[in-house]
Amino acid sequence: MRNKKFVKDLGIYALGNLGSKLITFLLIPFYTFFIDDPAAFGYYDICANTMFCLIPIIGMQLNDGGFRFLIDNQNETRRAEVVTFVYRSLARNCTLAIVLGLIATTFVHIHYLWLSIGFGLSQTIYDVELQIVRGLGKTTRFVTAGIINTSLIAITSIIFIAVLDMGIPGIFLSNILSRLITVVFVDVSSGIFRKYFNPRLINRTINKEILRYSLPLIPAALCWWLISSNNYYFLQYFRGLADTGLYGFVGRFTGILYILSFIFYQTWQQNAIEQYNSPDRDRFFSSVFNNYLFLLIGLTVCFSFGLRLFYPLIIGAEFQISSQYLFLNSIYVILFALSQFFELGYQCSKQTKFILPSLGIAIAINLTGNFFLVQLWGINGIIVSNILTWGAMLIYRAIDTRRFMVIRFAKVNYICAILLIGFGIIFYLLSTALTDTIAILTFIIIYGIIMPKDFRRIVVRRLKIR
Repeated sequence: MRNKKFVKDLGIYALGNLGSKLITFLLIPFYTFFIDDPAAFGYYDICANTMFCLIPIIGMQLNDGGFRFLIDNQNETRRAEVVTFVYRSLARNCTLAIVLGLIATTFVHIHYLWLSIGFGLSQTIYDVELQIVRGLGKTTRFVTAGIINTSLIAITSIIFIAVLDMGIPGIFLSNILSRLITVVFVDVSSGIFRKYFNPRLINRTINKEILRYSLPLIPAALCWWLISSNNYYFLQYFRGLADTGLYGFVGRFTGILYILSFIFYQTWQQNAIEQYNSPDRDRFFSSVFNNYLFLLIGLTVCFSFGLRLFYPLIIGAEFQISSQYLFLNSIYVILFALSQFFELGYQCSKQTKFILPSLGIAIAINLTGNFFLVQLWGINGIIVSNILTWGAMLIYRAIDTRRFMVIRFAKVNYICAILLIGFGIIFYLLSTALTDTIAILTFIIIYGIIMPKDFRRIVVRRLKIR
């Protein structure tokens, strides 16, 4: 029953996320057609990533706290107390951010400052609202919101960039308006504010519990930001905005793998919390982990070779060189996704403070690696540094979370790891359309032969349903 529920939940999240993210993926060639300057993308990425640093502070990670304290709480009064506290805190912090922005404009001029602030606030509000919806069990509404948001981004991008020729400001505006419209739709259609917000409801005990859970996630989120975003600053300093733009561009493609891992993470987060106290927890968690790893390796190989086949057809000439970074950057996404799997051990046990040591180690490795390797290898140096960073974090968390859950590694994944290395070598030694096609077909055959029985059973069952 648990496996069926997990697959069903995965299908629901995939339906919403894949449909919506496909539109985002299709916008990449659209952006490169109308904005042909990698340096412009580089500056946009820097602005956006700077705001991603501030979002955890503005939102106080109440998106995670709200979700965690709503998902296993069926008491309507307690739910109202949680929602009221989250909304009140969010409104106060957003107001403070606007005031600080006004103060900043009196001292310095920052290009796209208000667009960046609008981007950060709209993203914060959007994240909190959707996690509250999800925590209240309105999964279908949560998925629908993702589709609406991305569809609006596509429509407004066409208006602002293709029709009005606004360039980079058009990307900012399309993201801001789309998120705000989506939030209004979700709240009105779900009646969350009307039903659960009551400014007279104050439960200091539950407020402290939420903060005790959420506040350690702020430095954790800042560490995530520092690890993922300092890459852009190192590249800009040592290599310039053009390389920064190329790295951000290839990240948008490997972001497809990140999206798939995020779909899994959302599904697993919900199921892991629900199953954490089950008597055979470790066996169930191990089964999910091994199937997940098997799937990630298969997706990485097929994605890297498959995308390179179509690169000349969908990407502008100025960005073609970025194809060489696809495979290595995908490896880093695998390690990141697996480290996130183990992070749920801290979340399930509500011991989020133990997340921080692994992030401290990761930051030290990442900053050191970026400083030395970017100067030597440029974009490849950034990617290698990321691989070392997330690899170290994965090892640390796999050991540290054994106090919360014990994951046993399946033998078939040792074979998969060898395949991954082997096809990675092929990716960099042979780069013609013919060899890429042969590599994909060969891998699929081997992959099918070594596929674990339980994984095969899930695939066959899903195919029969279709």
